[in-house]
Amino acid sequence: MKREDSIKILQDVIKIASENDHEQLVAEYYKKLLASYGIESKLVKYSEGRCSLVAETENGDGKTLALSGHMDVVNVGDKKDWRYPPFSGHIEDGVIWGRGTSDMKSGLTALVIAMIDLHQSKKFKGKIRLLATVGEEIGELGSAQLTDEGYMDNVDGLLIGEPCNFGVVYAHKGSLNYKVISKGVSAHSSTPEMGDNAIENIMDVINEINRALNEKIELFKNDVLGKVIHNITLISGGTQINSIPDYSEFQANARTIPEFNNDDLIKCIKGVLDSFNKDGKYQLKFVVTANQPPVKAKPDSKLISIISETVKSFEQLNPQNLISSIENLLGEDLTELKKSLGNINEILPIAMSGTTDAAQFMRENKDIDLAVYGPGVPTLNHKINERIPISQYLDFIEVYKQIIEKYLA
Repeated sequence: MKREDSIKILQDVIKIASENDHEQLVAEYYKKLLASYGIESKLVKYSEGRCSLVAETENGDGKTLALSGHMDVVNVGDKKDWRYPPFSGHIEDGVIWGRGTSDMKSGLTALVIAMIDLHQSKKFKGKIRLLATVGEEIGELGSAQLTDEGYMDNVDGLLIGEPCNFGVVYAHKGSLNYKVISKGVSAHSSTPEMGDNAIENIMDVINEINRALNEKIELFKNDVLGKVIHNITLISGGTQINSIPDYSEFQANARTIPEFNNDDLIKCIKGVLDSFNKDGKYQLKFVVTANQPPVKAKPDSKLISIISETVKSFEQLNPQNLISSIENLLGEDLTELKKSLGNINEILPIAMSGTTDAAQFMRENKDIDLAVYGPGVPTLNHKINERIPISQYLDFIEVYKQIIEKYLA
């Protein structure tokens, strides 16, 4: 595909405001694009206005490589704070601006174009399957649905184009969101003995959950992911200053590891709540709001080895050169980031705390070759003035083509 066409496609996709919703418009754009090159695709409805997209191209017998990225983007915040409108796809001095440029419409679009080019050249054996998902940012909704409906069946490798370009992610922590609801009895604050303070009750619960979890956390450690992280992040309750509150709740997030996973953490919390509810004084309810298990694939898989070797031919994608490029883009000194990476001059397998759609895609098959690797500026993800050098996006189209071709040789 011509350079100017690739840029125009990314610009078009960025202009679609798929802010935590409306992914169907993005899916329909990709569907039309794929059809114009002879690739059939299917919309998989999640809810009104929200569809994931599945497409496949095949050339003889061989492995199946799944390519994936999410079509939703996070909230833009106050549009007045942006240098250019967040859904304009504005291009200036070789940089494209807008929500989703980094996280992760550039990665997904690069994968789509690489698939189109390989469909035309037939320089592969086997199947390339595209899985473009909804709702990754708020619960990995699309990847969970596609996995449940069998679209990950018989997949050998999975390449996710998330904005991770200093290394190739093969493992990440799980993520569990939950809330605990406390019900009490309202009363006037001058007669608290006539009520039951839901806020005070939930404070007792928070302290005991933290104590019980911290005890467990110290017992388990993964060699690359470290220990479980647990944080209380939201708390609410009460209606006015002179009333004993009859309702309160808190929400929390945990980042889990295979040795103490989401199910283990849920069991621990439920145990604490059961002991309180037996007292008779407490009325506590536990609700899981998002559940993404931890992922740990093989760091020396064929897919990761191919990526590491292929990128050596792309000097501009060398980690040190990427940092210099990002420094120029941001006008900032990234010395500390350079120090954290050391003198690494090649793409190596890495682990991270954040979660990806791999948590859902690999639920049924943990032996899949996994690689999370894509264009972007990680320091701009979810921030205002998100942007990416167009050259990086174009480089990833080329590197993706070579990776896919070699994996499906």
